[in-house]
Amino acid sequence: MTVPSVVLAELVAEPLDFVWLDLEHGALGVRDVAPLAVAARAAGAAAFARLPAASGADLAAVLDAGVDGVVAPRVESALEAERLVDGLRHPPSGSRGYAARRAQGYGRAAHEVEPLLLAQIESPAGVAAASEIAAVDGVGALVVGCADLALSFDGLPRAAIAEVQAAAAAHEIASGIAGPDDPELLLELAGAESTLLVCSADVRLYARAVDAAVREVQRVRA
Repeated sequence: MTVPSVVLAELVAEPLDFVWLDLEHGALGVRDVAPLAVAARAAGAAAFARLPAASGADLAAVLDAGVDGVVAPRVESALEAERLVDGLRHPPSGSRGYAARRAQGYGRAAHEVEPLLLAQIESPAGVAAASEIAAVDGVGALVVGCADLALSFDGLPRAAIAEVQAAAAAHEIASGIAGPDDPELLLELAGAESTLLVCSADVRLYARAVDAAVREVQRVRA
């Protein structure tokens, strides 16, 4: 999701396991996260928020909004992953502050489930550090960002993708593929290894549907 529409979030979430609320690209801000997460949950899907940067910008506010997990873009070291995990956890395991927000049941719940951390691997440095990142306690998955990785390598590096998948498997965490808008390519890259599949983006889906509708009108009119 890249646009702040509760109705569209509910609509697209209904057939999915999760929606990815994108604060790195698109029009979403921190204020949009809670209503979109509520809409996704209402449709039966989990809500993961992609942060603006691996530094953890807006992490505390996003967590208070009650997302099921966060996606950290362009993670390139175990140290970055450790800092993110520290921000996910309350003391004594981490440094996350406690507040009566949606994540804590508005003060009604004493405990909440620790949100997942999905670390995106999108650069040669990230691929090289994939095993160390996967070994960090609290990292739930490595997700290959295919578009940025392809730009970094001047083409889609299948060997690098396989290296990330192997690193995740070796440390018994999940791996994922994000980026290809072609379902066949997405499944080909995922193979039997990756179970998290980011299949498209809202604006791509809408643009494709509009283009197809216009072409069909033009065809019939001709």
